Order: sequence, then structure tokens, then C-alpha cells
Amino acid sequence: MKDMKKYIILLIFAGVFSMTQAQQALTLYNMDRVMQSQFVNPSIDVPYKLHIGGLLIPIVGQLPPPLYFNYANNSFYWNHIYHKKPNTVADTAYMLDIPLFMNRLHKNNHLRFDTQFELFNLGIKLENMFITVALTERFKYGVSLPYDIFEFALNGNMPYMLESKPHDFSGLGVNFTHFREFAVGGSMKANDDITVGARMKILFGLANVTTDFKDFSIYTDPEDYSLTAVTDMKIHASLPIYFDYLIHSTDGHLDSLDFNINELSVDAFMADGEFGAITKYMTNFKNIGLGFDFGATYKFNPEIEFFASVTDFGFISWNTNPQNFISKGEYDFRGIQVEVWQNEDDMNETMEKLVDTLFNTFKFELIETGYVTWLPSSIYVGGKYKFHELLHFTALYRGEFYRKTYMQSLTLGVNSNLTNFLSAHLTWSLANNYAGNVGFGLSARMGFMSWYVITDSFTNMIWPQKAKNVNIRMGCNMVFGYKKIKSNASLRS
Repeated sequence: MKDMKKYIILLIFAGVFSMTQAQQALTLYNMDRVMQSQFVNPSIDVPYKLHIGGLLIPIVGQLPPPLYFNYANNSFYWNHIYHKKPNTVADTAYMLDIPLFMNRLHKNNHLRFDTQFELFNLGIKLENMFITVALTERFKYGVSLPYDIFEFALNGNMPYMLESKPHDFSGLGVNFTHFREFAVGGSMKANDDITVGARMKILFGLANVTTDFKDFSIYTDPEDYSLTAVTDMKIHASLPIYFDYLIHSTDGHLDSLDFNINELSVDAFMADGEFGAITKYMTNFKNIGLGFDFGATYKFNPEIEFFASVTDFGFISWNTNPQNFISKGEYDFRGIQVEVWQNEDDMNETMEKLVDTLFNTFKFELIETGYVTWLPSSIYVGGKYKFHELLHFTALYRGEFYRKTYMQSLTLGVNSNLTNFLSAHLTWSLANNYAGNVGFGLSARMGFMSWYVITDSFTNMIWPQKAKNVNIRMGCNMVFGYKKIKSNASLRS
């Protein structure tokens, strides 16, 4: 337990990683035979009278399990770090290419993950409305690292000291969020040309560690080589357990700081055994939030449609063991001495010194009050051209503000409802500063069972060493009452 505490402390403090993004669903957006397309545009007209799915539905919910996973990196992929030597043929002729890696970095570099499990979903077609209910388990986690942290690690402080400029680490951050989403939505025709939709989502936060770094820089004085740290940063935590943070001082002067996991909180959490702890964690209703999705579709003429949506506009209020560690000011920074580890005791001692040095240097203040985190929202705008009843062309723009960076993507697609029971979709996306994203979507219905598998980047699964984005969505719904929606576009040979 003692060693585990040190690892958790360093993960939270040294991590200073990032929150992940709103879901990316570029190929799914135009797959109107899959009810899950309403997750990204609640105005989409789904051609079934009844949908039922999710992990809680026996057999159906497990073949395959309804899940979504996304990894995205806006700067580099593996071959920017390690690749085959130029003008060589041998498979073993590889090299570590630090200059290429540094050249691919941006000011802020985001490695983001999003995982979702659909527990239950229901869609019902009424006379002029389509009503949806969904329960989803969502995890958002990842890493954000500024360019200067790599510069500092590889070249030390000498280059920036000679230029008399500080290392800017304000892009650094850590965030992990687990929450449950209960959503109720509906779409309806406003008139013959316009369809509108919305989803209201009640959010139940289960765990969160997040950071807010408005300023974090270290300046090296070129005259006496002293280090000065300027901070304006917060680390928030809402977890089943909490931390002891004790300040020891004499006559108002700081002597030392103690930072450890509170043993009583661990004992209370584990009082009913592992199953009881899991049950207590999964049934926590203290952290309530609210979210909204909005969407609209406009039929310009029989061949052309335009659509737009905003997703994940909302927040979560965290009240379970809330702890806010705040550091704001200017501090003398002595640096951290790291010695070569000879054994596990040396490693543990170094980790203890590292934690003590970090907290002593930046003099965090602990405030135990609730806090609020906002969901990262996405904006979608696009259009569809119905070239033929069986062949549609689409274009989709997606934008997202994410940790001081505006993330954008553009997707072009070809969509075909091949038969009443089979549809196929092919997309190309410029996303995460990479143009090699080729995706596909497939939905197939056999009787009342409808399977779907979707990815925005299947080429990246084939060549993962060149992947900036890997995602997949799959699942199975029970569907009833299919009504073929014929296009009014003129048939072309």
C-alpha cells in the first residue's frame, strides 16, 4: 500500500496530462440506419419504428458488445520517433530520430482517448417524432504535453537561458474522467423542409482528476543560473478516497509538507470488500451534471440537404471528496536531483524526495470545496448530395475547442444504401493534422437484428506505426418496422 501511494501521487502530480475530447464520429454521422447516429445529430431521421440495444439487453447486447474507442494524436506518430534508416533494405536497420520527432511537435501536443459502453438504448418512432432513451458509461482520459517540456528534457535549460526566455509549461495538465450519461432525446419535422432534434443528458460523475494551468513557467537567470518558477495552476480531484495534506511551519515559515493517501478513507471505501467497493463506486449519485445535444437538417431541394449539430454542451459538479490544490505566485526553484537507482529502496526514496520537492517548491494550498468541469463540445456542419437513390455524397466539418487549441477536421464521404438490409459508407478525413484517414461503415440487418461496425481510420489499423487516429464503434440493435425512405432525386444510369 505504501509503494502504491507513491505511484498514485506521482501519477497525479507528475502526470499533469490532459482531458480527452468530445466523441469523434465522422463516418457515423451520415449512417441514418444506425440509431447511434442520433448521438452526433439528434435531428437524423432513422427509418425504423423501434430500436432496442445495449449491454443490459441479454444476448443482443453482447454480439458484438456496443462500444466505442477513440485514440487521437494531433502531432506525431510512431515513425516520427523510430523508423527505418534511409536507403536501407534490411528490416533491422532502424534508427531513433529525435530531430524528426521534435520537428513534428506543436506548441501543445494532445494524446487523447475516449471509451464508451452503451448500457441501454431505445428508439421509438411516433407519428411525427422519434424518441430516444440511452444509458452510456463514458471514460475520457489522455495526455497533453507542451513543446517546451520536450525541449527542457532533451536540451536542458541552457538554450533558453542564453535567449533569456522561460520554458512555458502551461500546456501541461492531467485529467481522467469517468461518468455515466442518461439521455432522453427527440426529433420532429418543423415543416416539410426542416427537421430539428435535441437530447437532454443527466450526467453522474464517478471519478475525476483534472488540472487548470493558466501559467506555469521556469526561468533560468543567465547571470547566477538561479531558477524562478511562476505558477497559476490548480489540480482538482474527486475520488472515492482522498489525500492528507499537512503543512508544518514555525513562526509562519514553512518547514515541510506531508502528502499521503488517507488510510481511513481507504478503509471506509473497502469496508464491504471489493464487491462492496465497486458497488459503492458505481452507485455514486453525488456528482450531478447536465448536458445537451442540438441538431437540425434542412432539405434545400430533393437532391441537396444541409445539416448542423452541437454535441456535449454541459458540465458536471463534483462533490465526492472534493480537493483543490492551488499554487499561485513566484518561487525559487532549486531543481530536482535524480540519482541512479541501485534497488527498489533507492527508487522509493527518490520518489519520496520528488514528491516532497514538488510540494515544498510550489507551496500548494488545499481547498476542500466542490468544483465544476465542462464537457468539451463539438460543432458539426455539413451537407449531402443525393446523386442517385443508391448513391449519396457528403461533406462534414467538425470543430472543437480543446485546452487552448482549436481542433478541426474535414470529412468527405460516399454513402450507399445497397439494399433494404445492407448499407455501406466510405470516408476520407483530414483530421489531427493528418490526411491519411480512410474510414468505412457497414450496417447489416438480418430479420430483427441489425449489426454495425464503423471506423474513421481503418488504414491506421493496418499501419499503426503511421497512425495519428485509431477508432472503432461496433454493436447490435434489435430493429422493427423498417420503412424504406426513397430519395426524390432523379434516377441516373
